[in-house]
Amino acid sequence: MSRKINLGEIPEEVLNFAISELKKIRSGEIIFVAQDCYLMQVEVNQRRRLADWDNELPDWSEELCVNLKNKISKEFSTLAYGRLVIKIQKGRVVQIERTIQHRFTGLDGEGI
Repeated sequence: MSRKINLGEIPEEVLNFAISELKKIRSGEIIFVAQDCYLMQVEVNQRRRLADWDNELPDWSEELCVNLKNKISKEFSTLAYGRLVIKIQKGRVVQIERTIQHRFTGLDGEGI
């Protein structure tokens, strides 16, 4: 990436990548990791359940993609430390989880 990522932002090209990967996943998740309010990494985890092996993936409407990008951006924007997990089952988003981590300094040593 050639530009600086802004505080609490997921760049449009990263959101587009995430949506394109979500469309390919039958079962799995995409994870956005935040540190100091900045996006640090994106993880893509895919599972293949034998019961769904031959099933076609559903089509995603443009409206669904736009709404999902907006929801992901909104949920990530206030995440200082932690993870935003988009869970997929049967080719559909079924859940968004936010795991918030708190960093403490000045205790017996620095950090967590």
